[in-house]
Amino acid sequence: MADAYPHALLVELEENNIPRLKTKLVKYFQSRKSNGGDCEVDYDTGSRTAVVRFHREDDRRNVLEKESHQINSDNRVLKITVRLPEDDKTEQETPCDNPNKNLDVSVKTHQNTDEQPSASELQTDVKGRHGMTEEEELCSTSSVLENIPEGLSQEYWEMWVENIMRNPSGSSNPDHITVQVIPDTSSAVITFQSAEENNDFLKRSPQNKKFKEKGLAVRPLEITKQFLVQDVRNFSGDMLQLYFENEGGDVDAVELNEDQSAVITFAEYAAVQKITKKKHHIKKEEIKVYPFYKSLGTALYGKDKPSLKLPTAISQPIDSAIWRFLDLSASAAEAIQRNLAQYFCKVKLECSTAHLSPVPSLLQQKDARSMTKEWADNVKSAFSQALSKYKSLPLKPEPDVWKESERKVREVILNEDVVIVSDEASGVLSVTGPAAVVSRLEETLCEVVNQIAKRAQREKLVVTEEIKVSPSVFNILCQDGIKNKLLSVYPELKFKNDSPHPKITGLRDEILAANKVILDQMFALKRQNLEVDHFVLDMLKDEEPEELTNAFLTPNGINAAFDINAHRVQLLAVSDRALCEAESHLKHLLISQYINVEDNNVMKKPEWKDLVSQIEKNNIESCRKIRIQTQDDQVVVSGHKDDISVVSCKVDDFLKQNAQVEEAVAVKPSAILEYVKKHNTSLQNQVKENVVVSFSKDAICLSGPRCDVEDCKTLVQGFVSSVFFDTLKLSKPGAKRLFQDKEAVYLPAIASETGCLVQLVDEISDGQDASTPIQFPKPVYQLQTPDGVEIVVCKADLCRYPVEAVVCPANEDLKHNGHLSAALLNAGGPQLQEEFDKLIHAKGKFKPGDCAMTCAGGRLCCKKIILAARPELYSDKSLKAQTQLRRVVKSSLSLAEEHGCISVALPVIRKNLGFPLALCASTMVKAVKDHCEDTYDDSCLKRIHFVNNEDSVVQAMENAVRSVFGNHGVSHPQLPTHVAAKSPLVKQATTDRNCLGQVRTKEGLDITVVKGNIESAMTDVIVNTVFEDLALNKGAVSQAILAAAGPKLQQLVKAVKASGSIGDIIDTEGCKLKSKHVFHVITPHWNNGQGTSEKVLSGIFKDCLSKAEESGQRSISFPAIGTGNLGFPKDLVASMMLDEMLTFSSKKQPKHLKEVVIILYSGDTHTIQAFTDEFNKKFPNAGQPAGPTAGPFSKIVSSSGMHETKMGNVAVQITTGDITKETTDVIINSSNNDFTLKSGVSKAILEGAGQAVELECKDLGAQPNSGMIMTQSGNLKCKKILHLVGQTEPAKITNAVKEVLQMCMQNSHTSVSFPAIGTGQGNTRAKLVADAMLDGVIDVLSQNPSSILKTIRIVIFQPPMLKDFYNSMHERQSTQANETKDKGSILHTIGSVFKSWFSSGSSVKPQKQGDFVIEGVKVDPACFHICGGSQNKVDLTKQRISDWISKELSSTVIKDDAILRFSDANQKLIEDIQKKMGVSVRIESKNGQVSLIIEGLSKDVVEASNKIHEMLRSVRDEEDMNKKMEIASTVAEWQYQQQGLQFQSFDLKTNYELEQALEKNQPSVKVTVQGHDYTVTMPSGPATDKKGQTLQIKRIDKLKVIPETWEVMPPSSSTKSFPIAVGTPEYTDIQNLFQATCKQTITKIERIQNLRLWQSYHINKQHMDQKNGKQANNEKRLFHGTSDDTLAIITNHGFNRSYAGKNATAYGKGTYFAVNASYSASNTYSRPNPQGEKHMYLCRVLVGEFTTGKPDLIEPPVKSPGSIDKYDSVVDNIVKPAMFIIFHDNYAYPEYLITFK
Repeated sequence: MADAYPHALLVELEENNIPRLKTKLVKYFQSRKSNGGDCEVDYDTGSRTAVVRFHREDDRRNVLEKESHQINSDNRVLKITVRLPEDDKTEQETPCDNPNKNLDVSVKTHQNTDEQPSASELQTDVKGRHGMTEEEELCSTSSVLENIPEGLSQEYWEMWVENIMRNPSGSSNPDHITVQVIPDTSSAVITFQSAEENNDFLKRSPQNKKFKEKGLAVRPLEITKQFLVQDVRNFSGDMLQLYFENEGGDVDAVELNEDQSAVITFAEYAAVQKITKKKHHIKKEEIKVYPFYKSLGTALYGKDKPSLKLPTAISQPIDSAIWRFLDLSASAAEAIQRNLAQYFCKVKLECSTAHLSPVPSLLQQKDARSMTKEWADNVKSAFSQALSKYKSLPLKPEPDVWKESERKVREVILNEDVVIVSDEASGVLSVTGPAAVVSRLEETLCEVVNQIAKRAQREKLVVTEEIKVSPSVFNILCQDGIKNKLLSVYPELKFKNDSPHPKITGLRDEILAANKVILDQMFALKRQNLEVDHFVLDMLKDEEPEELTNAFLTPNGINAAFDINAHRVQLLAVSDRALCEAESHLKHLLISQYINVEDNNVMKKPEWKDLVSQIEKNNIESCRKIRIQTQDDQVVVSGHKDDISVVSCKVDDFLKQNAQVEEAVAVKPSAILEYVKKHNTSLQNQVKENVVVSFSKDAICLSGPRCDVEDCKTLVQGFVSSVFFDTLKLSKPGAKRLFQDKEAVYLPAIASETGCLVQLVDEISDGQDASTPIQFPKPVYQLQTPDGVEIVVCKADLCRYPVEAVVCPANEDLKHNGHLSAALLNAGGPQLQEEFDKLIHAKGKFKPGDCAMTCAGGRLCCKKIILAARPELYSDKSLKAQTQLRRVVKSSLSLAEEHGCISVALPVIRKNLGFPLALCASTMVKAVKDHCEDTYDDSCLKRIHFVNNEDSVVQAMENAVRSVFGNHGVSHPQLPTHVAAKSPLVKQATTDRNCLGQVRTKEGLDITVVKGNIESAMTDVIVNTVFEDLALNKGAVSQAILAAAGPKLQQLVKAVKASGSIGDIIDTEGCKLKSKHVFHVITPHWNNGQGTSEKVLSGIFKDCLSKAEESGQRSISFPAIGTGNLGFPKDLVASMMLDEMLTFSSKKQPKHLKEVVIILYSGDTHTIQAFTDEFNKKFPNAGQPAGPTAGPFSKIVSSSGMHETKMGNVAVQITTGDITKETTDVIINSSNNDFTLKSGVSKAILEGAGQAVELECKDLGAQPNSGMIMTQSGNLKCKKILHLVGQTEPAKITNAVKEVLQMCMQNSHTSVSFPAIGTGQGNTRAKLVADAMLDGVIDVLSQNPSSILKTIRIVIFQPPMLKDFYNSMHERQSTQANETKDKGSILHTIGSVFKSWFSSGSSVKPQKQGDFVIEGVKVDPACFHICGGSQNKVDLTKQRISDWISKELSSTVIKDDAILRFSDANQKLIEDIQKKMGVSVRIESKNGQVSLIIEGLSKDVVEASNKIHEMLRSVRDEEDMNKKMEIASTVAEWQYQQQGLQFQSFDLKTNYELEQALEKNQPSVKVTVQGHDYTVTMPSGPATDKKGQTLQIKRIDKLKVIPETWEVMPPSSSTKSFPIAVGTPEYTDIQNLFQATCKQTITKIERIQNLRLWQSYHINKQHMDQKNGKQANNEKRLFHGTSDDTLAIITNHGFNRSYAGKNATAYGKGTYFAVNASYSASNTYSRPNPQGEKHMYLCRVLVGEFTTGKPDLIEPPVKSPGSIDKYDSVVDNIVKPAMFIIFHDNYAYPEYLITFK
């Protein structure tokens, strides 16, 4: 490109910001305005310079020659300067292609230097520039004299030129020189004859003095290619071009001027000379031509002077907008006319052009020529100046907002002196008017247009996108303010809630930000699965969520939406409240009606399918569809509730009318049914053909169409009633089994003889009369509805309530953690939970209001359990809670009816105690009433009982029944009150052991003092004490309440006021407390009675009561206000509090407040005592409860030093004694924190247990523990020792007892012994300890009714404390125990006395008991149902059956005192014998003789008798074994030692086995030590187990009492006979005793030394001496004759009473001893051997206390009837005994053997 445009110019610009300047420069330098031509421009935006490159040098030169350059742009003028670039300046001094340029440069050089170029050089330069032959011949003959002064005439200049051109000779040729002055340019053109002359002039002129003085300049006049043609107004440019091309040559351009002239430019210089030399005519009209010089700007006319003419009218462009303004504003147009008239101009405004025409008077002016010449410029300037007073503001609105922009602009200029010119085609909206006005409006208008443009531009950039949320969800978010939130940030966003997704319009960034906010809000929405019927859910899943939302939620103003997928239906909302509102509304609106189907075959009929199809077709409207489905034996109609009722009726009617029904004619008993089946075959023929007759277990079934079945039913009922029926009940043991065994013989015989049918049935079988009334507990209140339904309120245990069905409140997964549900589950047994689990597996989790029925079992008295899912009962959602509760109750009753239940029991159903009890009770009773009305006279449910065992709940239920059903019922007070004659109070009976006192004023206000925690109170109001700063974390009461209520309680208090004053009461809600309100009272400190503190405190009590009454509260609880840190005396506070309550009751007579409770902390014994004393002082006439109390303990059985009761199956015993002697599984040691206490009971236990237990305590105590550790028993007789940290506070003692019992149960221990915890070094009052310990026992046993524990003993070391413990036990005894006498109670009493006697080791005598009879297990009677054709035949059949059975029965009697010593297992075995063998076992005690009578079938009696005899032998053997073990333990103590530990004692049984092995010289014996088997090597060990581990063994001889006469025996022998020497004192003594009655000859006397027998005998003697007293003659020396063959047995093993009867049993089955030797010497007893020798033992015999013997005695008889204390021996004659009989082998020792003849 640089090669194509080589001629460069540097363009310098003013500072500007003209847009597209490069384009404007290109246009300018290619236009005539710049004299330029083809070019290109290099320009960087913002630069102050540019480079213009021309194709031709001429164009560059012409641009340089132009004096000034400027560019007009947007009403602005940009002045520019052009010059050659630095590298092109050298061209000024070198020839160039343009001759004129050389001349120009020469002139300039001439001006600046004195050096004059020669004419020849100029000529050379001229030739060199063109390079063409023709042009070489053309030379300029004219010069231009410039800067000539004004006022000099043409003649002067002619003379001046002539003077210069004068030759040296002084001559010149003026005729050949012409001078033409051009005044307009202050120049003159001098033309010579030749170029030489011209060059000469150019050379000379600068040398002229005048030239220099006048500052003239000269230059050669260029050779021109142009000429001027005048008067061409009638010719067009094309015509002129054609003409002059014909005349002169190629024409480059024709330029028509405004003065009717034209400038013709030829391609060649010569053409001008050629043209100017001749005349020209166009269309016969002469035209004149003159050479035109561009540098002069005019033509040279020569001698032809141009005529003076009016200047050519000119047209000035005028802004169309301004023109429009002038056209409309006459005054403005006239002002312009007046202004231009001064310049002899007439203005004509046409459209966007102003025509400016000179007026003729111009030519008449003095300076007409100059004025004419300047007229155009002057007029233009004046016109421009005139127009400058007006301004056009071009506004360029975007095309797409043109109309809006125009409208807005018009609104702005309203009432302004401007006009709007709208040119929509060009895109300009002009506002035109006075410049000041337009300028004032300019900013506003531009802003308006810009704003619209911006908006238009925005609209081009905006996009519309879908929001990925549903319209309904978006609507929820909009309701929550999200749209306003977004518009506050992005005000130009637009939203459209279209389907399927809302749309948002705006910029992309705005949309992204808005989408994020919307999605965040959407994810933050609360969701909740819609809990409605699952059929409804399935139906909803087929609908569009948007349609559902718009149909069900939005029209009802519910701000929620549906979200549905294949798995669930959810509700979305901003708040939980909206979710609940939506769910509640939908549950009410969309329902499923379950229709029971009698006959499933109906649904297989085509008519059924047609009906379903038609119904669904008629209900296809979106969101109002009806869906009919089947489920098991039900048809489920789901849909909108308004449609369901009609459709359900239609479906139900169809199913009923088309069902094949089966009516059953109940026939009871089943014997009648069997009789009908066998003897009446004609029944089938009497019924209609389309009715089928069949027989079920207890009915005659009729099946067929409903109408036909009803007709046949009456016929069958009459047939059944004609049968004669009777029953026979034989309560004989074995009768039932006898008939069963011989049924095959008896029944045919009866049928043959009488034709009757006989059935053996159970006693409670279908023969029982269904109308037999059930014995319910005594009701509190009862009534009967008009249709005969019995409504009862009863206080009772629901587990034992005799109804058919009990409603059990349940949670969603049927895991019963509530008190009532857990109790029902425990009573029902594990199988009940299995049933519950099956329900969950089959149906899933229960929803509030769901019900299901299952069979009961275990110890429950009901037959069915109705599981009712507890509703969510919250006081802040009362309406919803009541609705759910009503549904639960009605569903439960309906379910009971469906299963044919006659009676049902309802507890109070409350899931949480925040729901008011009164409202709950009222809601339930109303639901019952609704059910009764809905099923009026069409219900099998005839008894609906409200049952609870809490007084407050029972009272609430009674009040609700009275309120809903009316007061026409009958009241049965459970606890009759006793009203004192002069007292306004009624003492209220209570069974709560925490209750310290309760009264009711005559106005009906209950005042109760209880032990407990104030924060657990369930009254409507609780009172809290605070200080003036209202901080709840101060004070014990306030801290406890704050902890239970939560931190919100403090916030509520502070929200009322920041601080308070003494006496203020601040009322807040209860938050998490069970109470609805809390009264925070600011209480004063005690001032020792000197100030007003008492009065203020009394006022606080009064104000709290009044405030509760005024706010409608029913109950209020007070703590012991002021008795703590405030320092008030406890008795004073109690007195003031009770006084204010009585005053309030009498004066206010409250209508709302009915209960005031004073709650005392159970650990504050001093406060409890003070309030109890004051209560008793205030109400001395308040009597004790008149009715029986339901204490947990049974009747107390007392003996010397011991009291026993029972709670369930657990025996609770209080006894005096030494706890270290206890044989229970566990004994309790009350110790210190590290379990090393060595004082009191703890010292005795640790020392008795041994060092090993002490070390174990030390090790376990050093480890982390819970305050309890369990160790081995060591040397004690128990299995384990449980060591606990001792306590002194009653509450902590209770907790300790509970924890101990829980641990025992966890470790499967059945018995435990406690000391009296805290009564030793703790110095706690015995009564408080007794209460605390027994309360702990009761709490654990009440929660664990099936506990593994069997015995709980409290062993008291200090006997005086026994009375306090007895009193505490007696307070917890049920008074009914004193009134009810169980048939088995005497056996239990005797068994308890004997068990306690032996288990405690006490030697006390049991108290005297009277005669008794204990009946056996109730005989399962033989019940017969007999049917026949007549009554006579039935009676005959009954007689035959009775006779047959009577012949087969027998009985036997067993007399044995060991019966009294039967254990629980023995008693259970007797019960099993009776049940399995069908016999009756009765126990009688008469006159001290116990007998057992067995009745039943002969073979069964014999078998039972054998088993009972076996049991008796086992009892005696066990007693003997226990005695032997005890004896062995007193003789010797065997111990073992583990490696590294101390010696420990073996248990009693092992000790006995080791002692026996020693006596029998066994080499080894197997024993068990701590669960491991060992073999002990006798006699000194070691003991070795299977692994080879050994234990060291040792024996400690505890009895070394050996007679002095004994001789030393060999070490290996324990038994030896030593002959006594004749004549020794020992021999003589025995001889004298023998011969005192027997004169036979003694041949030998031997001393029997048997260490084992002697030790056993000695132990028994010690025991007897202790029992009877040493002063009693317990021991006698008696004789016993025997034969030779028994000597070795008696000598080595002693006497054996099992041989009783060998000689005689006249006085009992024992061992006989004679007082006189003569009696024993008889051959009957001392039979001689072959040598004639006879043998007799002289024995030491323990006879003790004795009585007369009897032949059948097997042990000594009891000393008195009913007593368990027995004699030691019996005699033949009590006055003068000749013989003694003993029943214990170890009561006699064969001391000497006498051999005689």
